[in-house]
Amino acid sequence: MDGPFPQGMHRSELLNRLAINLDTAEEFGPIAEVWVNSRTHQVQGIGCSAGGLLQRQSRRFLWSQIGSIGRDGVVVKAGAQIETIDEHLQDCLPLGVVELWSDHGDRVGQLTDYRFDPATGNILQYLFMPEETSGLAPGLYALDPVVVISTGRRRMMAEEGALRSAPLIQAGVPRPPEPPAPRSPFERIPLDRLPLDRVPDPRQGWDAAVKTTRQAQQQVSDRLQEQRQKLGTEAQERRHKLQAEAQDRLGGLLGNVKKRTRHLRNQLREAVTDATAGLPSGPNLRDDKMPTIDVDAMELWPEDEFPPERPPYRPPIRPDSRDDRNDGRPYRP
Repeated sequence: MDGPFPQGMHRSELLNRLAINLDTAEEFGPIAEVWVNSRTHQVQGIGCSAGGLLQRQSRRFLWSQIGSIGRDGVVVKAGAQIETIDEHLQDCLPLGVVELWSDHGDRVGQLTDYRFDPATGNILQYLFMPEETSGLAPGLYALDPVVVISTGRRRMMAEEGALRSAPLIQAGVPRPPEPPAPRSPFERIPLDRLPLDRVPDPRQGWDAAVKTTRQAQQQVSDRLQEQRQKLGTEAQERRHKLQAEAQDRLGGLLGNVKKRTRHLRNQLREAVTDATAGLPSGPNLRDDKMPTIDVDAMELWPEDEFPPERPPYRPPIRPDSRDDRNDGRPYRP
């Protein structure tokens, strides 16, 4: 290879090559996608997979960032911003294996690969394999990008006449290129040259994991204890606040009751005063015309000194026995 790019390259040859950072010599991962502008039929970028079980895409790069393409990898100039890359690739598709349809509504075959110029990214030919019911002989056919009408994520549509007159590149049923075996993380470790004293002890990793778990558990317990103390303090403060508010309200209520009671007492006192204003008071209450009886406190009546066992006999009062007094009292002998 004279220059940094080969003369022509297939998509299948670019896939699974390792993308290497030009500045740090670190790898971004194997190439998993090739982004194509379906209107200009030009390769615009690549997508590298982070690996793992899901094979998720981790980084994307513009084709202008490709510095060189070798037998084992692709050198990438990782300097562009992610926003710039997304803006340039927003109208592109990760074009892979899609169905090939004619503009008459017939499914002709399946697009399996395409050949492009690595220096410019321009697609030179689309390669497809026909269906058994298409009328074309088994083999690999080339399709000029000019006759392509539209391209989507699952289908590509081309002119019917161009599909029927497509040149045969390889007769028979070609075997698709076998992708290289996925890289294992153990391939990067030279086990035969690794000193035994540097082999990590799995027990240390387990002890570290247990210690980390216990520390996390203790942190969670401490946080829960702090939260409980904080909630208890807040509840106590709220209880004191409610008690103070209740006492204030009760004091105000009792004050209002005292005021209302004092007002009622004053009204009652005024009403009694008005009702007794015309009644005699003081010396006026005594009537000098009424006879008074002076009684000595030590004076005893005869019947009080020696109480009789039975009352004395008193004869009945006759109706005609009256004295000459005119006071109307009955006569007693």
